[in-house]
Amino acid sequence: MRIVTIMLILSFVPYFGISQNTISGKIVDELGLPVYLATIEIHNTEDITHTDFDGFFSLKSEKGFHWKIEIKSKGYKTESFFVLSGGSTGEIVLEYDAEMKKLLEGQ
Repeated sequence: MRIVTIMLILSFVPYFGISQNTISGKIVDELGLPVYLATIEIHNTEDITHTDFDGFFSLKSEKGFHWKIEIKSKGYKTESFFVLSGGSTGEIVLEYDAEMKKLLEGQ
C-alpha cells in the first residue's frame, strides 16, 4: 500500500512542475481609447495574443517570469516592457507613430 501511495504522489509531480504564467491588462491610445487587435508577444518565443474590442488581453506562457513583452499595432510606436511577475499590468498607453500624428493633425 505504501508503494502505491508513493507512486501516485510521484505521478502528479510533473503536473505541478508545469505551470502556466499569466498576465492581463488593457492597451489604450494617447486619448484613452482602447486599441483593438494590438499584438502582445513575449520576446523570442511563440507566445502571442491580441487585444479584444475593448483593448483587453490575457497572455499565458509556460516560460518563467522575467518576460520582455512587445506590443505592436498599426499606427502606434512599438513598445517593450519587462514583466517580473504575473497579474494585471493595468493600462498600457501606446503612442501614435509619426504617420498617425500627421493624419490626426490633418496634414
